[in-house]
Amino acid sequence: MAKKKSLVHKTLTRVAVGTTLGAVLAAGAAAYFFTQTKSGKQAAKQIKTSAINLSREINKRLQSAKQVSQKKYEEIVEEVVDEYAVQKKVGKHTVVALKRDLKTHWRDVKRELKKK
Repeated sequence: MAKKKSLVHKTLTRVAVGTTLGAVLAAGAAAYFFTQTKSGKQAAKQIKTSAINLSREINKRLQSAKQVSQKKYEEIVEEVVDEYAVQKKVGKHTVVALKRDLKTHWRDVKRELKKK
């Protein structure tokens, strides 16, 4: 029985190492693409421009909201990203990733709103 646990543990460890190595290699390839290739630089510029435009629109809607809570912020993010996705014909996975990423910034938004 001890051998089975040991074999399972070794297999899981190998899978974890392989997965981690794969993720590191993929991140390296993406970094190379965005910094070294002409099309990668253009894609990075478009992503940055899109992020700035989304941020501005979210900020504008937050300023016009009577009260801002985390729920309200998340609703605004949903609306803005959905509108952006329709305009730019963005894929479903990208929309989900954008929403998830923007929603993680609630604490930063809350901190900025307190300053004003």
